[in-house]
Amino acid sequence: MDKIIIKDAALFCNIGVSSKERSKKQKIFVDAELFLDTKKAANSDDIRYTINYSDVFSLMKSIAEKKEYNLVEALANKIAESILDKFNAKKIIVKVKKKIPNMRYAAVEMTREKND
Repeated sequence: MDKIIIKDAALFCNIGVSSKERSKKQKIFVDAELFLDTKKAANSDDIRYTINYSDVFSLMKSIAEKKEYNLVEALANKIAESILDKFNAKKIIVKVKKKIPNMRYAAVEMTREKND
């Protein structure tokens, strides 16, 4: 199976357990690996047969900006499920990274598969 990889997509989100933490947008980073068959796209050189990573980024951005999240887990799950719902990926791995004082970041990574 082939995959499309998005690394360190910068998004701004109101996220955190406390209301103070959620009171201003924080910069988070998202990695996504979308598993799919890209053979037809590779042979035809036609974007209609693959997943446009710009469209994936736009969806992730919309999800991050649409509402507040208490947990990184909730945001990662929403992103993963929405991508599987909207695009022709069979499986996805999503990692959401959040800057934490005294750390480079804390992250949650999850794998979801389409239920066909």
